[in-house]
Amino acid sequence: MSIDRLNQGNSTRRLLLSAVACCAFLALTPAGSAAEENGALEGHLDWGQTYRITAPVAGKIEAIEVRPGEHVDQDTALFRLDTRRVEADLRAAQAAIERLQLELNEANREVEKAEDLYDQTLIALREVELARIQQATVAARLAEARAQRDRARADRDDATIRAPASGRITRIDVSPGQFVNPALAPAVLAVLGSGDSMRVRALVVPERIHSLSEGQEVTITIGEYEFSGTIDRIGWELVGKDEDQRYRVEAEFSPGDDAVLRPGQPARIELRTNS
Repeated sequence: MSIDRLNQGNSTRRLLLSAVACCAFLALTPAGSAAEENGALEGHLDWGQTYRITAPVAGKIEAIEVRPGEHVDQDTALFRLDTRRVEADLRAAQAAIERLQLELNEANREVEKAEDLYDQTLIALREVELARIQQATVAARLAEARAQRDRARADRDDATIRAPASGRITRIDVSPGQFVNPALAPAVLAVLGSGDSMRVRALVVPERIHSLSEGQEVTITIGEYEFSGTIDRIGWELVGKDEDQRYRVEAEFSPGDDAVLRPGQPARIELRTNS
């Protein structure tokens, strides 16, 4: 083999090694670094608030009023539980109240009668005290019955499970006829994502964290949509490993009613740095 061919082979190998090294460098470069150089952060869309809806009382699910993906307003009925036992407790409490109210009326009359007789020195003070004790006992039982009635009313109201906020139902994990008991295992009936405000979560390199501030105005781009927002949170701890450690940054915005957005969509935060 001639010296020229040997040198030519070495040059070819050096070019190949250089190309491989360049590709390796590009592969190891953190995602979004090019965007950061232009003052933008690449992130992903998420709900502004996520609610895990549980049943406050035990009962059988009688009806499911919504479907996954449906948008609901605050206080919209989502689930209805069977209320037959609650209604029975409520009727029993109301009957006890009516009976005890009659007993209390009679006890009040007995106290008035005893006090009148005592004033006439016809009975001893002990008789008056016994009448007052009976009056207090019946009054306490009446108060307890009223508390049971109020608790039954609250359970009846809680049997209709309503949306804690406006948003979109992302998941339903129960079926009609299923029994739920929060005292044993508080099952998640559904997950609701509040879309009144949404947020973009991104990561920023430590060198740029001091140029950001909470409340800073930003422009958020998601596909064909563009929104005005503000930086809502800046993390205090690094996440990631070794040289790729970064801080979490969250920007909040209001999408409005026309935009159809889903959590997980790629989003870009354009920073409006103060001059």
